[in-house]
Amino acid sequence: MSTLAQLLVAGVVTGAIYALIAAGYTVVYTATGFVNFALGAQAMVAGYFVYVFLDGWSLPVRFAVSVGVSLLIAMVSWTLFYRFVTERDMLAAVIMSFGFAIVLQEIVRLAAGTSTLPAPSPFGDGSRHWGAVAVSDHSIGTVAVCAVLLALLIAGFRSRRGASIRAIFQDREMAEMLGIRTHLVTTTLFAVSGVLAAVACVLIGPILSMSPSMGTRLALIAFVGAVLGGLDRTETAVAGGVLLGVLEALFAGYVSADYRTSLVFAVFVLVLVVRPAGVFRTAQKVKV
Repeated sequence: MSTLAQLLVAGVVTGAIYALIAAGYTVVYTATGFVNFALGAQAMVAGYFVYVFLDGWSLPVRFAVSVGVSLLIAMVSWTLFYRFVTERDMLAAVIMSFGFAIVLQEIVRLAAGTSTLPAPSPFGDGSRHWGAVAVSDHSIGTVAVCAVLLALLIAGFRSRRGASIRAIFQDREMAEMLGIRTHLVTTTLFAVSGVLAAVACVLIGPILSMSPSMGTRLALIAFVGAVLGGLDRTETAVAGGVLLGVLEALFAGYVSADYRTSLVFAVFVLVLVVRPAGVFRTAQKVKV
């Protein structure tokens, strides 16, 4: 029983981080129908600013710079190229996001090398024990930060301004006729996705260590989590991210840690075949 509890704790921690990036996918998809696969690479870049590039600076400054960099990358990428490509060909825009992710990965590789680098936890190295279950301070801090950010995001989408975002997704031209500044709203959502990605990598860095390729793994797993829950709603995408983290931890603990990535994509295929709208959704909504 203690092993199960320990695995559940680990799964919730990693799942909460996946949920942050899954929510980043959703806030953009909700207004544009676009899936930005460069989000994981943006997270990786932000993590390198915290743990590698600005090593020696105070943690608040490193964190502020990393969030600013991720936010800037997200806003500039939308304004300069995604915005125009999505209007002509959504598939081309998605492919472009993969290419942009590779560019970011190679820039970091050239700047910092390919070695895997350790990342100290911003919450310290301590741990707490509840019976036979040990929970690190990093795990507690991670879940707390993710819970606050995701609660604020969900509350925002349920507000009046959130209704304007849903209006854009339903009918952009009508939203503009009603006075909604669609470009400003979409740029803001890309900025939000950048912030979520930066926080996610700061939290997962001490768990996975830092490497230029980590962004690809984060992007794909978080996307599977978002699809698992339901990509078109923040609440369901978040639930899917957490659920995937728990499934991954249980599989690694009871079956094999070497094949847990295979589990992730097996879940992806199964969901697309059986419940393409997501396990927490009753109807599929796809914009092409």
